[in-house]
Amino acid sequence: MSNLSRILVVLLLVGVVAAGLVAMAIAAIHWPVRRSQTSGSSQDSPPTRGKGTKTMSNLSRILVVLLLVGVVAAGLGVASNAIWTDSQAVDANVFSAGTVDISTNPATALVTYSGMAPGDEVTNPITVTNDGSLELRYAVTSTTTEDTLAAQLDLTIKTGVTTCTNAEFDTDGSVIYGPADLGSIAGIDVIGDPAQGVQGGERTLAGSGANEDLCFNVELPDATNDTYQGLTTTATFTFEAEQTSSN
Repeated sequence: MSNLSRILVVLLLVGVVAAGLVAMAIAAIHWPVRRSQTSGSSQDSPPTRGKGTKTMSNLSRILVVLLLVGVVAAGLGVASNAIWTDSQAVDANVFSAGTVDISTNPATALVTYSGMAPGDEVTNPITVTNDGSLELRYAVTSTTTEDTLAAQLDLTIKTGVTTCTNAEFDTDGSVIYGPADLGSIAGIDVIGDPAQGVQGGERTLAGSGANEDLCFNVELPDATNDTYQGLTTTATFTFEAEQTSSN
């Protein structure tokens, strides 16, 4: 029998009992009681309505009603206790936050050249690693300490270069930036766009140690004139990473 069926049966029984008790109460309230006799036969005479009888007092009626209410309440309590119940706790609902953590090797002095002349170039690889647990996308911005020499120097960035050297740079790989300005004081986005969300051109790395190699090449063009003699600029490449999930 289902819980609903049990409840309906119990409620029906309680209703029948309550109706019976109410009927008994009505009968008791209107049942006449015999007045005490002062003369005549000592044998009790049958109760009769009319002369020589009176109905129950208000106090008696109240007591009877309270008794009936108590009986019905007790019945309801028993009925409630008769309902079988059960519960099941679902525990061990553990949550942990993921991490976004990007690193590079080297972390400084990727491409440097002291005393460059027209036609000189420098080429070096850099490994970009996702040290966090979440998949990330990253962009790179190049900021320089001045704009004149930085605009004259040509930066080229490639992926898939087998041997990242001056001699082998043009052999294979895919260009993802340049040749174009090394950077500027305001900053140039050389890979993607660091603004939040998918902007186009960003690189994606899976979580937990995924990495890729980039090959940077900086060249002072052959046609560079005397205006640039003695100038110095320092570039900073900033790798900005963000989660790809829900972004």
